Amino acid sequence: LALGAQSEKGAAKREQRMELAAKIAYTCWQMYEQQPTGIGPERVKFLKMDLSKTDTKEYILRPEALEGWWYMSELTEDPRYREWGWQAFTSFEKWLWVKNGYASLKDVTKTNKQYIDRMESFWIAETLKYAFLLQDPDHTIKLDRYVLNTEAHPLSVLEFAPKPPR
Repeated sequence: LALGAQSEKGAAKREQRMELAAKIAYTCWQMYEQQPTGIGPERVKFLKMDLSKTDTKEYILRPEALEGWWYMSELTEDPRYREWGWQAFTSFEKWLWVKNGYASLKDVTKTNKQYIDRMESFWIAETLKYAFLLQDPDHTIKLDRYVLNTEAHPLSVLEFAPKPPR
């Protein structure tokens, strides 16, 4: 949504779309902030952030919240997105770290560390990458020069790609 607002076609509704994108990013943050673990669940049902109407309360290491905050941070330079990313990362370290890596959490509302013995590949490829990028103000992966694919791998925009030797 925020990226589309930056295009020529999105210019007419840019302000409205960026405002909506900021509201969605804030809702994602509230999904994290309102849980005892500081980690957002896979879903929220019936707008109940206390998850009282949600039957599954797990977190399986998905990147989407941090990804959205990174894009918003890049497009707006608003420091709140970096702070949200840091808060999420410290919660990951506290609640997801296990002896040989990280594990998914069965219930983000419980603080007794009930794990799902699984570390998805996107955890390192995407979630931790976006967490790192949010904290690195000097990174060189800029949106005018790179496109990130679905696994968050940066691909050079053709005009900026390295040229083969002649």
